[in-house]
Amino acid sequence: MRIISRFLLGITVCLSLCFTTVRAAELLTIGSTAPELNVEHWLSHGDGKFEAVTKFEKGKVYVVEFWATWCGPCIASMPHIAELQSHFVDKGVQIVSISDEELETVTEFLKKPVRGSEDKEQTYAKLTSAYCLTTDPDRSTHEAYMEAAAQNGIPTAFVVGKDSKIDWIGHPMEIDPVLSAVVDGTWDREAFKEKMIREQEAEKRMQELYAKVQSGELDGALKDLDALLTEDSKNVQLQLFKLQLLMMAEKPDAAADQATNVFAILESSPNMVNQVAWRIYETAAEGSIETGRLTQCALEAAAKAAAAADASEKGSILDTVAHLQHLNGDIKAAIATEEEALKLATEREREFVANYLEELRSAAQSPKASSEEDK
Repeated sequence: MRIISRFLLGITVCLSLCFTTVRAAELLTIGSTAPELNVEHWLSHGDGKFEAVTKFEKGKVYVVEFWATWCGPCIASMPHIAELQSHFVDKGVQIVSISDEELETVTEFLKKPVRGSEDKEQTYAKLTSAYCLTTDPDRSTHEAYMEAAAQNGIPTAFVVGKDSKIDWIGHPMEIDPVLSAVVDGTWDREAFKEKMIREQEAEKRMQELYAKVQSGELDGALKDLDALLTEDSKNVQLQLFKLQLLMMAEKPDAAADQATNVFAILESSPNMVNQVAWRIYETAAEGSIETGRLTQCALEAAAKAAAAADASEKGSILDTVAHLQHLNGDIKAAIATEEEALKLATEREREFVANYLEELRSAAQSPKASSEEDK
């Protein structure tokens, strides 16, 4: 298996995560009254310091955080959240962390030892006992917060202020200065609200765009995406997503033009160029889009990236070049390039590169390859 991240595919996955559409009138944002908590299972209560919460108590501050057992960043945030609760426990702050998984899934996870902990006896159950860890399999709380606020990724935390209104929405690893300001009364809710609403409106537009992708309305999605790019032409993720959509829509010439644009944007990052070029190779190799200008564009960009890359990246990028050369019908060049890639491959890459080189050499000996050379 090739060791390279599927960057473009990752964009599509991220856009689909927790997908929902929110009407403007229903948007949960900064200054909105925080919805009541309707959480089914409370697994810890801050070592007995807290009770299960339904309605928020005036004068207290709450952090409502969403997580899952499969979410690496969520798990990585747990020690920080535990420290945060310990720091603010006497300042009227209660942290409630909510999954939407089945109870058994969460309880089994909590039995596991904490990864990287010096204390070999520490489990996730012990670690998270400092705050309120919960799960709500019917997803009612997830819908009331995450979906209503157009939030599509976890972990996400909501800070509920002393007046039971939402003061902040963001990543829990960025919450410390916000929580301190909310507790001491210096937090500027209105200033943050303007920024947050702009982000939420942009997220809603992306959700609407992705809804069209899901329903097969690719031309409509491309039109919406072009409108977004008119406002934010330097947004790399949007440019990459447009390339992905053009390939999905089987528009090879337009995709080639967009690939040229994307490769120009990514020119200073050989590894990123490599990831995009490989995705183009995969799409063409699967027969989802025809070879030609698009694959030639990817080949030229990858070759240029290989020349500029550090030694640790060069072998992988040359391997991409070899794949594209073979796809474009130049098996001799592909073999020569893959031989060079093998010399430069890292230990993790070497087996894959060696296997592909053998595959190329076998293909070169086939009657079909020989007849094509004679032409």
